[in-house]
Amino acid sequence: MRLAHVAVSDIYSYREGIKPAIDKITGDKEKVVQMEVDKTKIYEHAMARYIGKIRPMRTGMKPTHECPVITFTGEDENKFDVDGSGFRRQYYSIFFQECLRRLFEGSGRNQLPKHDLTKKDEFTALGIAIVEAILNGDCGFPYLNNAVFMSILGKSDDEIELSLNITDIPLGDVWNTVKKIQDAKTESEMTEAISEDSANFLNFIGWPGGQLMTLKNKHSLLHYITKWFVIDQRLSEIEQLKKGLNYMGFLDTIRANTWFEPLFVYSEQYSITANYVKQKLEPLLDKLPTKTDIQRKAQKQAKVCIDALDETQARLLFAFITGLYDPPIIEETFCVEFNTNKDMCYPTSYTCLNKLFLPLGNKDIDKFKESFWAALYDVQR
Repeated sequence: MRLAHVAVSDIYSYREGIKPAIDKITGDKEKVVQMEVDKTKIYEHAMARYIGKIRPMRTGMKPTHECPVITFTGEDENKFDVDGSGFRRQYYSIFFQECLRRLFEGSGRNQLPKHDLTKKDEFTALGIAIVEAILNGDCGFPYLNNAVFMSILGKSDDEIELSLNITDIPLGDVWNTVKKIQDAKTESEMTEAISEDSANFLNFIGWPGGQLMTLKNKHSLLHYITKWFVIDQRLSEIEQLKKGLNYMGFLDTIRANTWFEPLFVYSEQYSITANYVKQKLEPLLDKLPTKTDIQRKAQKQAKVCIDALDETQARLLFAFITGLYDPPIIEETFCVEFNTNKDMCYPTSYTCLNKLFLPLGNKDIDKFKESFWAALYDVQR
């Protein structure tokens, strides 16, 4: 996994570092937008909403920053009807995950826009949504391939090429051919690899006319191939995403500000850590009112689990409570309560309000740990 390299001492200092730029973009005007949303149709709702913002951009109209206040219809409508930012964060998070599924390809946090000329408005709309989410202090989109992000920023060809890696090429039939070229040890193996039917993409990579593809220039050929599949083939989609990201002049403002890079390219430095989660939860557990021996036992058991968190478990617990896999830009507030069902053995959560419910049904610490970790690891499924 390629990581963004930004000097960030901790999440708190990072948030303070980007706040001035965000304030500059949003200015002193904000439009609160009330929205009722069917959670099962967030992608359709959000995509229509953000595509609707494209035409005013083309006319040069200066938009006003919008802050959605969301009520989910259906399963959540009778629980809470006021957005405490949790609903909005969930709206963005679900929309972004669906965009990743429909519009991108790649592995993990190293995603490339799919080449699809019919989706140009969708990429622009996604860019607008990312800007709105960041300006509202919610979340970024830390899934982009680094070379793609460099291209969006308008970096030089040399800078972009330094970010390229042959492993960024999506897996499939093409990758099998690329692997054969990479592994070729003789001219005959090289000739065989570039002569396969699946190697017809070599006609489009910009290889110099009249120059043979040989074992001697194999590394140069692999570079051309990598650049074609990671950047050149997707230039239209990258350009559309770039247009969306300049909503409200966002991209122009942050272009030279490296603090924003972890919001687009994953960085371990700007991520959830065990220490961060402990700092958030331990004071809440200490102050949690207990009225019965069962509650006091559950409180003690929870403290043991939180104190023992490793980095992976901390990220899973954060996602379990918030529905997010990355820290929001504005600090979140957690809440811890006991589950009112005394027989419940597993922890539960209400992600829209960042609320963790501790179970009371475990007989001992071993049973508590077993159910606690089982619930967290279920987040990955």
